[in-house]
Amino acid sequence: MDRKIKGYNIFEILVVLVIMGILIALAIRPILVFVANQRLNEAVNMVVSDLNEAKIYSISKKSLMGITADNGSNSYIIFQNNDDNCSYNNGSDTIVKTITLPSGITFKNDVFFLFDRKGLPRNASCGLGMGNIKLQYKLFGDIKNIKTICVDRYGRIRVLDGDVSCD
Repeated sequence: MDRKIKGYNIFEILVVLVIMGILIALAIRPILVFVANQRLNEAVNMVVSDLNEAKIYSISKKSLMGITADNGSNSYIIFQNNDDNCSYNNGSDTIVKTITLPSGITFKNDVFFLFDRKGLPRNASCGLGMGNIKLQYKLFGDIKNIKTICVDRYGRIRVLDGDVSCD
């Protein structure tokens, strides 16, 4: 009787493993980019929500409230400006919250927004404080995506894709 051995030899198993490894390697990068984009969207939503919260608090409590962050940092501070000098002083101003952004997300520019009692943005010299906040994420050492949060002179907040101006 002739017996046939059923099963796979080692070469066939290795070929299948190599093909699966190549397919997984091709799928990893898009998955990482997707996750990073979701983190960036989450960070943008957090910052927009906190800007709106600071604006509403300034109107309702009749007290100046603001947000500040440094270029390259991954956290920001929401503060109440107690001395009405339109700047953030660590000793005299009250820190309401310190928020850390999701991992890999940083600010591309310095951030300082202060809302007055009418909900209008002010800068550090108490002038009109319209401007932008740029959030970025880096993946594999490269800047992959940037979102721009624009605050106009009336205190309206909008989000734009990319490193764009708020004109």
